[in-house]
Amino acid sequence: MKGSALQRLFARRYLRSARSLSVVNTTATVSSVATGVAVAAMVILMSVYNGFDSLLQSLYSAADADLVISPAQGKFFPEESLPRELVGGVEGVGACSYYIEESVVAEYRGRQKFATLRGVDYHYTEVVGLAEPGMMLYGEWKLRHGSYRRAVVGCELDEIFADGYTARNASLHDLLTIHALRRENISPLLPMSAIRSEKVRHAGSLSAAANTLGGHIFTSLDWAQGLLAVEGRASAMAVDVVDGEREERVRDRVQAAVGEEFVVRTRYELNESVYKATRVEKWSIFFILLLVTIIAAATIVGSLVMLVTEKRNDIATLYSVGGNRAFVAGVFRQTGLLIGVRGVVGGLVGGLAVCLVQILFGPVKMPGTTFLVENYPVEIRVGDLAGIVVAVVAVTLILTNFTVSRMIPRGAKPDETRF
Repeated sequence: MKGSALQRLFARRYLRSARSLSVVNTTATVSSVATGVAVAAMVILMSVYNGFDSLLQSLYSAADADLVISPAQGKFFPEESLPRELVGGVEGVGACSYYIEESVVAEYRGRQKFATLRGVDYHYTEVVGLAEPGMMLYGEWKLRHGSYRRAVVGCELDEIFADGYTARNASLHDLLTIHALRRENISPLLPMSAIRSEKVRHAGSLSAAANTLGGHIFTSLDWAQGLLAVEGRASAMAVDVVDGEREERVRDRVQAAVGEEFVVRTRYELNESVYKATRVEKWSIFFILLLVTIIAAATIVGSLVMLVTEKRNDIATLYSVGGNRAFVAGVFRQTGLLIGVRGVVGGLVGGLAVCLVQILFGPVKMPGTTFLVENYPVEIRVGDLAGIVVAVVAVTLILTNFTVSRMIPRGAKPDETRF
C-alpha cells in the first residue's frame, strides 16, 4: 500500500474510532459542521446575488439597445453625419435607429411629473423589443395614427393618469402636454418664453418589464425634434447586434467605421456603474463569509492538537516500526484535510439543496409588493462553487500544515513530539 493511501487509512480510522466517543471525535464533528454551515451560507448568498445580476441584465436587455452611438462632443448631431447605411453595413450589425432624448415635464389634467422624452424613428422597435408581447401594460405601441402623433409612457409615469383600468382606458387618446426648455435665445424679460409646450395623444403605458424606462415618454422622432427645435438632429443611434456575434467585437468594428467623432458603447458600458455595484457587493459578501469560514475552520486546530495528544502512543508505535516524521505528519495532515472536506461537501449539498428548493418552489418571498419578482431570484453558477471549494480547502490546508508543523517539528524524535 502506498504511503499516501496508508496515511488516509490512518486518518479515517482516527476520525471513526469506535474505541471511545472521545471529545476529539466530537470536536472534529463540530469543526466539520461549522465549516459546512459557512460554506452553505456562501453558496446560498452568492447564488442569490447571481440571481439579481441575471435579473438586472434581463431588465436592461429588454429596455436597451445592444450598442449605442453618441457624439463624442455635444448633445446632438446631424443625422446625415452618421448615415444609417454606414452603420448598417458593418459586419454583425442588424437594425439601427436614430433617437433623440431630453428632460421634460409631463402634464395630464393638472398632474405633473418630470420625465425623459425619447423621440424614436420607425426602426426603433427592430432594435429594442418594446413592441413585443408583455411589454405594454395597456394600450399599444403606435406612435403615429394618421396625422396624429402619439406617446407611450413608462410605468412610473402611468401614475399621472388616475388609478384603475377604467380610468386608464378613459385616458387613451386623451392629450398629454409635454413642457420642454427652448434651446434658442431666451429673453430675460419674458422667462415663460423659455418653455415650449406641445400636446400629444396618449397611446398606452409600458409594463414593469421595461422598468428601467419607467420615467420615459416615447414619441415619434419628428415630433420630438419639433418640440425641441432640433429638426434633422439626433442624440444617438441605437444598434442591434445579430445573434451569435459578440457585442464587444461589433462595437470595435462600428467604432472603426464611424471614426473619432462618435463614441460606441455596449449595453454593459452604458450601465457600468449598476453592474459593477452588484458585482462588488457579491464579492464583498464572499470575502466576509470567507473570513467567517476561516474562523469556523480554526476549530480544526483544536481538534488536531487534541488528536495528536490522544494518539501519542500510536505515534511512538509508528516510529518504532520504521515510520519517519514525514509519514507521521502526513497522517495528521490527512486527518485535518478530511475534517475540512467533510464540511465542504456537507455545506455544498446543504447550500445547493436550499437553492434548488427556492428555484423550484420559491418559499422565500420578496418583501413588499412593488418589486419585479415575487420570490428571491437564485442562479447557481459552477464557477462560484469551484471558487468556494478552492478557497475553503486552501484555508483548511494552511491551518492543518501550520498545526502539524508546530506539533511535530522537523527533525523531531518520537519523544520530542509536542503532546
